[in-house]
Amino acid sequence: MKKKQLLLSGLILGMFLVSGCTTQANEATVSTTTTQESVAPVEQTATIILQEDGKEITKEVVSFEPGAVVFDVMDEHFEIVHQDGFITSIDGMTQDEAANKYWLYDINGEMALKGAKELALQAGDEILFKLEEMK
Repeated sequence: MKKKQLLLSGLILGMFLVSGCTTQANEATVSTTTTQESVAPVEQTATIILQEDGKEITKEVVSFEPGAVVFDVMDEHFEIVHQDGFITSIDGMTQDEAANKYWLYDINGEMALKGAKELALQAGDEILFKLEEMK
């Protein structure tokens, strides 16, 4: 009789130990999953406007990952042609050297001081690409 009680007690104790380990393992999995989700990059948005001779042609809100540069975002969302790092055509609208007409761009209302391959976008930026005559 004592052997049965001892065996039963050992069995019950073993079950508690196993269930305790299982709970800890599940908690570790949940904790790891939560940490990995919070590290995932958050997409940001910017507005890109295309203009020719002062007339708005296209206005599009685009998404991008933090650290993306203007050139890469343009290449992802528009059909662009470039030469020596300069954008020469956007969605079929090509600059015209004979007419002295080129693609220039402003960011947040100010002339961009860096090339499109160098300028990192920030959330909420407004980029205005202008195909216009340089005077």
